[in-house]
Parts: sequence; C-alpha cells; structure tokens
Amino acid sequence: MRIQADGFEFDFPGALDAYVFDEQAKTAPRFHGLSHAMKAVDLVVEMPNDTLFIEIKDFHAPDDYNFKAATSDGEKTQRRQSVNHLMNVLVHKFRDTWLYRWAERPAGAPDKPVRYLCLLTLDNGLLGVLNKELRQTLPIGMAGPRWQRELGVGCAVLNPQRWATTFPAWSLRRV
Repeated sequence: MRIQADGFEFDFPGALDAYVFDEQAKTAPRFHGLSHAMKAVDLVVEMPNDTLFIEIKDFHAPDDYNFKAATSDGEKTQRRQSVNHLMNVLVHKFRDTWLYRWAERPAGAPDKPVRYLCLLTLDNGLLGVLNKELRQTLPIGMAGPRWQRELGVGCAVLNPQRWATTFPAWSLRRV
C-alpha cells in the first residue's frame, strides 16, 4: 500500500489501510474535522497486528535544532528551545491522535498496539537525544500503576537514512 505525505512516498506491504490523518479537505472521505485546539499526526497506517502513527517533519534549516554544534551559549540555548518546542509538538500529536481515534472508534482502534514513528530530516547525532527524550515524555507502555492498557507500545525518531535501515520492507522516497 502506497501513500504520499509531506514530500515523501511510503510503501507499506501488508498494510490493511494507510491514510493522511490530518486531511484538510472537508470533502475528502478521511476528513476528521480536526479541532483547532488539538493536533494530529500526518499518517495512520493500519497493520494486521498494530497501528502506526507517523509524523513527518522535513526541516529546511535542520541546523537550527542542532544544539550540540552551537558555537555560543546563546545559540545553544536558542537551539535547545527549538528542540524542546519540537518535542512538545511531537508529544501532543501522539496524544491527540490517540484521543481522536478513541473518540471515533474505528474498527480495531485503539485496541491494537500503537507505535509512534517520527520521520525528521535531522542529523543522526541529534536523533539519539530526541529518541531518549520522546520515550521519557510519552506514556509508552504501562505508564501508570493503575493502568490496564497501554496508549503506545513504542516510539522511534528516525531520519530517512535510519528509516531505510530500520524498516527495509517499508520503502521511503522523496517525491
């Protein structure tokens, strides 16, 4: 199953469904009527055993986030603030999409495990930091002592190169 979003084309062999979740056209069959107060991921892919939430960010100035390469304290602070804002956006997109799908109650969702994949066009060195921080911030796994269900079972932040290595069966190309 092929789908395009934000300048990329994905191929998910074996997928049951794949669609742009944050569809903006009111006449589109997958329009969700997203609230301005809530955020949504770019793609939802229904696999036989789990659901993928996929967020895509193609940065025109990726160095604006690389606080490790900053040459001054002020620049490092500014870049770190950009990363913090990005993390906040990524977390809210996951949570809000999960809530939308819970409220809509599509078949099998959110009963299937949810995996969150963030495709970001950032440097490999920054991906490790973002992966660690996203895992610490999201409610992945049994996040509370009284929880009976998981909101998500995993998350990963990848760039196109890491996507190709991690998911060789799910091809990705720029369009």
